[in-house]
Amino acid sequence: MAGSTVRVISGNFITARPVGIVDGVDFRHSGLVRKVDVAGIARTLDFGAMVLMSPFGFSPTGEAFNLSMEEVATSVAIALQADKLLFLTEVPGVRVKPLEPESEDNPIDTELPLAAAEQLLAGLPAAQQPTDTAFYLQHCVKACKAGVDRSHIIPFAIDGALLLEVYVHDGIGTMVIDEKLEELREATADDVGASCS
Repeated sequence: MAGSTVRVISGNFITARPVGIVDGVDFRHSGLVRKVDVAGIARTLDFGAMVLMSPFGFSPTGEAFNLSMEEVATSVAIALQADKLLFLTEVPGVRVKPLEPESEDNPIDTELPLAAAEQLLAGLPAAQQPTDTAFYLQHCVKACKAGVDRSHIIPFAIDGALLLEVYVHDGIGTMVIDEKLEELREATADDVGASCS
């Protein structure tokens, strides 16, 4: 990396709207993503720079709103039709039995088909904090339903977690995918004959 130039550019790529009043509570300066400036992000990427997305959005009148990091990441991934959405999180992923404690009999489910993830999400209590199973899973499901190929929940506490998730076959966290990566089938006599000839 000696002598290299790494450009990181940020900007007002997010248009936001206020959350407003919900159940009698005024959320004041908290907002939701209204629109993502896909053309502006694409031009910045074409320039060879990394784009730093801020958890702030601005209304068309210039009012600033606080946004959740998860919503910004999901909205940008959907708008760009990204191949992957990765969350580096406090949790190691989604367990096979998500409502039961960690154990050898309850490992991380490394690959969740979208239909199974939706079914699981429907049976979980509403997410209140980042350590709740549904917290990141809801964003993964939303992204995959909107065309993002894969969404990942990866633990930040493990050194090299991102590399392990991307380059090791089973990964280290949970990946939500619209279809299974591999479908195994029984070998047939034709397969055996073809491999011998």
